[in-house]
Amino acid sequence: MHLLRRCRFAVCVCALIPSVARAGGGPENALIMVDPTNVESMHVANYYRAAWNIPEQNVLYFNPNAANYATFAANNIPALMGFLDTSGITDHIDYVVVMPGGSFYVYAPGLISDSCSSVSRFSISGAYTGALISDEILGGLPSNTRNRYSKTASDEARAFDSSQSWDNGVPSSSVNARRYFIGAMLGYTGPRGNSRQEILDMVDRSVAVTGTRPAGTFYFMETSDPLRSGPRDAAFDAAVASIVARGGAAAHLLGIVPDGHHDCLGIMTGWTEPHILTADATVLPGAICDHLTSYAATFDTASQEKLSTWISAGASGSWGTVEEPCNYPGKFPHARAHVYYFQGLSLGESLLRSASFMPFQGLLYGDPLTRPFAYLPEVDVADAPSSPVSGPLTLTPSATTAHPTATIAYFDLLLDGVFQQRVFPGFQFNVDTTRFADGEHELRVLAYDSTLIRSVGRWIGPLVIDNLGRATTLDVVPLTGDRSTPFVCDMQDVTGGAAEVRLTHNGRVVAAASGSSATLTVYGLTLGAGPVRVQAEALFADGRRVCSPFIELNVADADGTPSGQPPVAFSYTKRVRRNRPFVVELPAAFDNSGSALTYVLVSSPAKASVASGVTGPYRLMTPLAGACHLDSFTFKVVSPAGESGVATVTLDFGPCAGDLNCDGSINGFDIEPFVLAISDPITYAEEFPDCDLTLGDMNDDGSVNGFDIDSFVDALGG
Repeated sequence: MHLLRRCRFAVCVCALIPSVARAGGGPENALIMVDPTNVESMHVANYYRAAWNIPEQNVLYFNPNAANYATFAANNIPALMGFLDTSGITDHIDYVVVMPGGSFYVYAPGLISDSCSSVSRFSISGAYTGALISDEILGGLPSNTRNRYSKTASDEARAFDSSQSWDNGVPSSSVNARRYFIGAMLGYTGPRGNSRQEILDMVDRSVAVTGTRPAGTFYFMETSDPLRSGPRDAAFDAAVASIVARGGAAAHLLGIVPDGHHDCLGIMTGWTEPHILTADATVLPGAICDHLTSYAATFDTASQEKLSTWISAGASGSWGTVEEPCNYPGKFPHARAHVYYFQGLSLGESLLRSASFMPFQGLLYGDPLTRPFAYLPEVDVADAPSSPVSGPLTLTPSATTAHPTATIAYFDLLLDGVFQQRVFPGFQFNVDTTRFADGEHELRVLAYDSTLIRSVGRWIGPLVIDNLGRATTLDVVPLTGDRSTPFVCDMQDVTGGAAEVRLTHNGRVVAAASGSSATLTVYGLTLGAGPVRVQAEALFADGRRVCSPFIELNVADADGTPSGQPPVAFSYTKRVRRNRPFVVELPAAFDNSGSALTYVLVSSPAKASVASGVTGPYRLMTPLAGACHLDSFTFKVVSPAGESGVATVTLDFGPCAGDLNCDGSINGFDIEPFVLAISDPITYAEEFPDCDLTLGDMNDDGSVNGFDIDSFVDALGG
């Protein structure tokens, strides 16, 4: 076997495993951006995650907004990309869904040229859609820059995938191809926006309607306003014909709204004040509606009706601009948006695919995961274990689809939201459970159909691993409360010997203590209102961790009586990537939502730089060259009630680059693992599960290949 590996290396020193597309537009593909200092943002994030059953790994606690685009590019984009890398979910996140509670735009003057009307704002959704081309944006682009996921003059619906580069609506390796995210703002709760309850109701109906293929009609309204209706009128008849030819119902009518019709699956019109709430029409759950006006998403301007009114009327999504745009048809959704939607694409996919220009000013508003017309596969895993497992685990997935022409194309396995394996129908997943922590995990098996839409169904179940005989328990009292309620968490490493125990919520540490047991208090304010799942972890000196069963809590959207006590800051250890930016949480317990907290770094890390302008209960840091092993910094929390003690965050960068077997030094024993990392990264991951493949990226170019050899040899000699 060893000789064979050396032969593979000699034949092709730069062998790479081809990337695997993971499209489909399901909850696994969504990242939630939430501001942990905003009670609205926290509440809606908890509700949205639970409603869609989005993996807990997919929540980034970082203010989605920025004072201007330069700051956004310097902080928000590195925070996003670093979080995806550190969490192991870069390969399948397609949607960036911004929670309410912040601004609807990013100030961006002078970056986008337009001879008709100057551009000084980007929508918050557009800023995240273009995150992967921020260098181009900072260099200046015209306002008619093509959205390369859009396919000109075609009704072909094709699943979005952020890992693909797109050109003219198809995956492409052309120099003209570009990658994007689907950015969306779930809702805006400021003046002229939606109430928090309206947003939660919209989420409920979006989840409920997905995959139901409801009856109803798409209405394309031709008004007497040539500026707002005119840019799209010519496309209405073709869109109606396309939907009808596919078995749906659609109509091209004269008027502002479809009065007298109570089956509206979608409305496309053009009028400044359509008086949506008083119209004699019924908007059905899941509908996409918009009215193409200059100020539909300019919430700080009283003029013209806002797109938020469509959500109040029952729609699941809309589109509008955040400042006066030049009236180019490419800046707005084309009538094909409803054609794509009826074929089964998600709301986010349909709107982005129909806009032929980059949505610099266009706000994608509502729930982008909504997909009423998809045929969602039914998935089963008959041999899923019901008791703790150890060693090798075999899982046999099966699925069916009601789609009249599709079959099941393949299955993906995710563990705790992280992709593990892909198999085709008739094959089994083979999981080496020794690679994962003992304790409770979440398994997901996803089944994708064979259409270009890649509709996906899922099976979700628990997996309890027991390889080392270690166990951690968690007991929380009470199980319900409000934002001021003290939730007392008793964490016990049953087997003893743990170096640290901590409480986690959506993958972030919210409380911690050294030793093998602790009773710690967190407040509902830290967790946020809504449904909450917490878990205890115990960390051991050998680098292993053990996870407790999850515990479900419910935090009411209310403030009780604060205790008047100062905050308590917690020390803990965080594992980070040695060559990627990372967001590090600053956990503290406090119970008064009416008091502002100030998080102060008492000392800075020696092996990482700290981003300027980032405040609140987190920091953005970037490892310095050669960062490895351990580092630390300290912080405290200041409130009107007093300040916390000083807490220490220990950063674990892992082994140094070149230590491919993770034994703590770079020597001849690393040669064979280095060869394996280049020639067969999958086998490397199996044989060295505690190591990181990026240890072989000796020249820091983002990949492990033959160009790393010289640097590796230098490290051996050093």
